[in-house]
Amino acid sequence: MIMGNSTNDSKQIQSIARAVSILEHLALNGNEDSLSNISRTIGLSKSTTYSIIATLEQLGLVQQDQVSARYSLGMKLFEWGQVVHSSMDLRKIAVPPLQDLVAKYGETAHLGVLSQGEVVYIDKVDSQHSIRIASQIGGRNPAHCTGVGKMLMAELPAIEIDKILAEKGLTKFTEKTVTDPAVLKQHLCKIREQGYAIDDEEIESGLTCVAAPIRNHCKEVVAAISLSGPTHRMNAENLDQIIADVVSTADLISAHLGYKR
Repeated sequence: MIMGNSTNDSKQIQSIARAVSILEHLALNGNEDSLSNISRTIGLSKSTTYSIIATLEQLGLVQQDQVSARYSLGMKLFEWGQVVHSSMDLRKIAVPPLQDLVAKYGETAHLGVLSQGEVVYIDKVDSQHSIRIASQIGGRNPAHCTGVGKMLMAELPAIEIDKILAEKGLTKFTEKTVTDPAVLKQHLCKIREQGYAIDDEEIESGLTCVAAPIRNHCKEVVAAISLSGPTHRMNAENLDQIIADVVSTADLISAHLGYKR
């Protein structure tokens, strides 16, 4: 096990805490202030404060007015806030339809987004069966072998797909996992055309998943939902109806976000 240097760790934590203090000060005090007042308020020297602010400015978290020389919160924080806000609104809208889907089939429903080339589950509705999907909100999964992941990847530009494949690779989880980039791209093309994705035991043997996209008022895919369960319960007898219901549920959620075909 590699142990960290406690002194260095403490310095890093202190630096992060000081940076957060500066951001919090700007957020709570009119979002604009001078270097002198910031340093005085948070109790740091001007040189230390300037060093931290300069780093925050490079990261887009703080910006300086070229006329007044005063500092304010940067657009990067606004962008992050919009993502969080959208996710919270989406969860509120999506959960009731997902609950209806789970009530009908008794399987587990997920709401997921892509983050850094992986699927992040931002909400879920659990199955009532004793045998259920072992997943958690905030959990991550590979994109190339999950229903939600493939659905979201299918809507990306080719350059973004290539970036994910280069960074994440195509790890093999089961005998059905697609590990050939060319084959996966063919699958993604088909998924984009048909409007839904199926994980046919690609991440876990005995598990099947059906996913469909969530679109906003600009017709952009912002998330995806899925219904997952044991393959013996999601089989040829009911799979077509499950696909239809997952797609219609995704369309219903999209409509609440302002999407119109």
